[in-house]
Amino acid sequence: MIRRKGIRFKIFLVTTALLVTFALVIYLTLYFMLPSYYKTIKQDRLESGVSELVKAINGKSTTDAIPLMAQFGQEHNAMMMLRDSTGNGYYIPPNFRAMKNWIGTGDSYLGFRKQMQAGRFEAGSRDPGDRGMHLLSVERKIKFAESDEVFTLFVDAPLQPIGEAASVILLFLPYMLIPILLIAIGGALIYARLIARPLISLNKVARRLAKLDFSATEPALKTRDELGELSLSLSRLAVNLQSTMGELQEANTQLKSDIEREREQETKRREFVATISHELKTPITAVSGQLEAMIANVGAFRDRDTYLRKSYTIMQDMDKLVHEILELSKLESRDFLPLMREVDLVDLIRESVGHVSYLANVKNMILDCELPDEALITADERLMSKAVSNIITNAVQYSGDEERVIVRLWEEPESVSTDGDESRKMYRFEVLNTGVTIEESKLPRLFEPFYRAEQSRSRSTGGSGLGLYIVSKVLDAHGAQYAITNTPEGVRFSVLLQGAA
Repeated sequence: MIRRKGIRFKIFLVTTALLVTFALVIYLTLYFMLPSYYKTIKQDRLESGVSELVKAINGKSTTDAIPLMAQFGQEHNAMMMLRDSTGNGYYIPPNFRAMKNWIGTGDSYLGFRKQMQAGRFEAGSRDPGDRGMHLLSVERKIKFAESDEVFTLFVDAPLQPIGEAASVILLFLPYMLIPILLIAIGGALIYARLIARPLISLNKVARRLAKLDFSATEPALKTRDELGELSLSLSRLAVNLQSTMGELQEANTQLKSDIEREREQETKRREFVATISHELKTPITAVSGQLEAMIANVGAFRDRDTYLRKSYTIMQDMDKLVHEILELSKLESRDFLPLMREVDLVDLIRESVGHVSYLANVKNMILDCELPDEALITADERLMSKAVSNIITNAVQYSGDEERVIVRLWEEPESVSTDGDESRKMYRFEVLNTGVTIEESKLPRLFEPFYRAEQSRSRSTGGSGLGLYIVSKVLDAHGAQYAITNTPEGVRFSVLLQGAA
């Protein structure tokens, strides 16, 4: 079925019109131009042939020339005649045998002259210009070897009645219109089908692309022409669009994730501010109450020295909290860049152990250290010292009396650095405090700000709840891997750090 507005119908109409017009033009061209063209061609060929004949016989004897002229007349179906300067003429018969009666033992030229004078063609009996409507004529001057006399060669060739043939062609035109139309319509149908089919296939592919269906990754046409190139371009377009849409979807997913992460961070920020307010409000309220009671000399608060020391202790905790908050502010700043340089991790660990040794002695705890002579890493010394100190201090602070804290550091055997450079060493730093366990559900939350494993959030155990949060920020800034896990002996904090280059 051909749609009227479809490209196949348009191609069919145009092709049919072109084929019919082309056939009629050829037919009419044959009718109008064939007679004159035929006459021109015949005239040119006759003149060319006569010129070649004259070149061949000019200057030769009549004995040699006459047979060549007779042969030419026979081959071209032409009448040939010679005239001398007085007007006497002689027809050259196409059969040379008919001239045996004058080609004899005597002089051939004299015999030829006698034949002309015998009246074979009388002077003035034929006008060279009167050759009829269907006669082509050519004349040339020639000489024979026997004399200097100039003769005129007349060649007359009949022209076939091509005009009648043209008339017959015109009369036959109505009968030719039917096959012309049939051939034109059939050819147009085939042509329209051949051309329209690939275009329709390409149109289907384009529609699928318009509907964002990029499954057409294989070319619909595999020809080497322009349509094949267009099909290949569409398939490449589908691949590129599919890739681009995939990238856009990934970008959109990433954007949604970033927005969700931003919302979560905003929520955490609000919770952080609310928690800070709570953490600051409680000690401020306690100090204000104690100072007010001491001013009023109420009850036990008359012992001002005792409660002044307590207020001072509370203010020291608040000062520590403020410093930790400022430290976090720097770590979470977008402009923050750690001051990286080569640091000996062993020295940082020994310094931190020395700071908590007094507290360990008070609690009758055993501090075991298994450290190498040297472990060079690239780090911000101040921040890494803070992180190591917080880890070891937490282990000592949250362990019971007479427990054991083991601090170990070693080089990982056959380790591969986090950036894939096998020439860089990797160091494992572990702190194990015995006699303590943490619920598995609480382990992931230990790195949240102000989170404490005990639900009371009491300060009796010490700490602000920001220690491990600061540790996580510092280790993240150094690209370290870390985790807190329960073991049969207790709680283990493990850190994997990359050695210095």
